[in-house]
Amino acid sequence: MAKALPPIKKIAVAIAGKSANPHVVHQAARFAEQLGAKLVAVHIRYPGAGKPTFMMDALPVFSEDDIREHIRRRGYKELADTIPVRIFEGSNPAKLLARVTRSVDLLIIGQKNRNRILQALSSSPLPQQIMDVVECPVLVIPPKRRTKKA
Repeated sequence: MAKALPPIKKIAVAIAGKSANPHVVHQAARFAEQLGAKLVAVHIRYPGAGKPTFMMDALPVFSEDDIREHIRRRGYKELADTIPVRIFEGSNPAKLLARVTRSVDLLIIGQKNRNRILQALSSSPLPQQIMDVVECPVLVIPPKRRTKKA
């Protein structure tokens, strides 16, 4: 007989920034409520964020207030005011999330549609890289698909 799985008590939701998949917050709030779990928001900041390079514009720097505002705009004012927000800096989001999520029971991340150039340059999408290294289950929320009008 299979061993009973432990309950999910703590959920980490990865929020990429202002352009993050809005459904990630909805699903994270839904799962936390249904499972009676605590929710923590995590954001990975690249070391060069805020510093322009000769190749491209500077990556935006997201603060704790920016993450809270992202959650608030999704209709979760109380959650935005109370959720613990953790911001970590590093150049390898997958490995950093693996360390960050050692104390959680579930990681919820979003998936973005990537353009063809980015697909060609990357050996595997970031959600796959994350799932390869984290120890907890990972729930990937796909971007909302646009429906074609008939």
